[in-house]
Amino acid sequence: MIRSTSIACLAFSASVASAQQPTWQHPPKLVVGIVVDQMRTDYIYRYWDNFGEGGFKRLIGEGSFLRDAHYNYMPTVTGPGHASIYTGTTPSHHGIVANDRYDRATRKTIYCTQDMSQQAVGTLPDNAHRSPVQLLSTTLADELERRTERRSKTIGVALKDRSSILPIGRTGDAAYWMYGSEGNFITSTWYMKSLPQWVIDFNNKKLAEQYLAQTWSLTLPVERYHQVLPDNNPYEIPLYRGIPASLPINLDSLRKAGAGLDLLSYTPWGNTITTDMALAALKGEQMGTDAITDLLAISYSSTDILGHRVGPRALELEDMYIRLDRELKRLLDELDKSVGAGQYTVFLTADHGAADVPQYLKDMKGSGGYVDVKKLEEDLEWETHRIMDMVFGNRPGPAMLDTVMESQVFLSDSARDQAVGYHVTEFLRQRSEVAAAYSAYDLMNGGTANELMELMRNGFMPQRSGDILFVMRPGYFELDEWSNGHGTTHGSPWNYDTHVPILFFGAGVQHGEVLRRTHITDIVPTISAILGMSLTDACTGRTVVEVVK
Repeated sequence: MIRSTSIACLAFSASVASAQQPTWQHPPKLVVGIVVDQMRTDYIYRYWDNFGEGGFKRLIGEGSFLRDAHYNYMPTVTGPGHASIYTGTTPSHHGIVANDRYDRATRKTIYCTQDMSQQAVGTLPDNAHRSPVQLLSTTLADELERRTERRSKTIGVALKDRSSILPIGRTGDAAYWMYGSEGNFITSTWYMKSLPQWVIDFNNKKLAEQYLAQTWSLTLPVERYHQVLPDNNPYEIPLYRGIPASLPINLDSLRKAGAGLDLLSYTPWGNTITTDMALAALKGEQMGTDAITDLLAISYSSTDILGHRVGPRALELEDMYIRLDRELKRLLDELDKSVGAGQYTVFLTADHGAADVPQYLKDMKGSGGYVDVKKLEEDLEWETHRIMDMVFGNRPGPAMLDTVMESQVFLSDSARDQAVGYHVTEFLRQRSEVAAAYSAYDLMNGGTANELMELMRNGFMPQRSGDILFVMRPGYFELDEWSNGHGTTHGSPWNYDTHVPILFFGAGVQHGEVLRRTHITDIVPTISAILGMSLTDACTGRTVVEVVK
């Protein structure tokens, strides 16, 4: 009796030990990172009843939904967003402080993936000088390559180059993006000298031309949409000159009238061709078919490209999300077949949100509006001259400002003095449209910060940022010719820009919801815990323990 009891106890202990094996001992064959450009969390709530069962509902119904996830810095824009998602840290450490940053040495703007030492592959050499050379931290892809002794396959796919390049880091295998006017996916010499045959074959299908040879009509009966505004309303920018900003739209006629293949990125089929390319990469590179974990980074760019024109309340945007939901189902179904259900891990998030159209807010008697940055720059120039005269007793040359851009003031070399910065900052704080302003000195030496200051500090790098950073009040953004009463943008520290969904799904993921505050920088440590590998070298996020099975 004692002997049989002992055997039973040993067997039970062995079964418990087996059941409690760490997730990382059996990592997924494939990690798929999905970024939906300009997706606010409330889109999930608003569009829920129009989604099918296999896309967003499957990810949430079987996975983990972080419902109070935020960006913990500004500016909330695409380049910094993708870099932060995949490095697990903020621009203050990874260095991608803007899509286009001002360079003092040359007095020019530098695009975040610009690299004049590299040439395009798959089109004319000068069509894309692109690489991740400006990125200063490793990404999830970099660390996975190190973890597997470079045996992992790490590939990025997007319409936008920055959205495919920055996730893959400096040592990932490949990034592919669309050269819009040709409708083809290309890369650069940073990664390879010529396109793989599977990419050539994909481009030869001419899918962009096929997708534009149709009419964009509503997917569902119009009464099922959550219309806040009429389809044809004064707050949207038409997809092409001379047509109303409403559906249906004859895409074939617009393309032939001069819109060209670039039109694809404004339509739901920009997302469709992104899924097509991702699945082609999956098959062409045989990703997720062995015991070595691979990474496929997908970014859906059309939601942002359209969103800028129509704003977050538009019928067209909801229709695009309904169609995107079906793309997610198509992607997950194929992953089930080619990799195996339960053999892969997915995370889905967004690189930023978006503001309501300020004119719409104004017309509803809400707080919102536009700031004339040209007038602000003139006022700042005059004020800086006055301060220089007050501080130094002389009135110097005509140019006290280099530029004002991306809510940053760049003083000229002769005006870069702590006292001048202090007075210019105080001047900005007196403006009715400005919620906060801090000098570079404040951000580097200011000690304990309030919430806004901390968000600005996390997005600030002295070598790449301005002398003074400021934040406009909620509902306000810069006035441009295109934005005068129409369309929307993003970049602020306010909730409509920072609050984004984070979904985890698949191998190693515990089903549930997380309602406490989390940050976009928490994705990398959570995935790293599932994979059992090093954190990225500048990671400042924390593992979301409720997610890891």
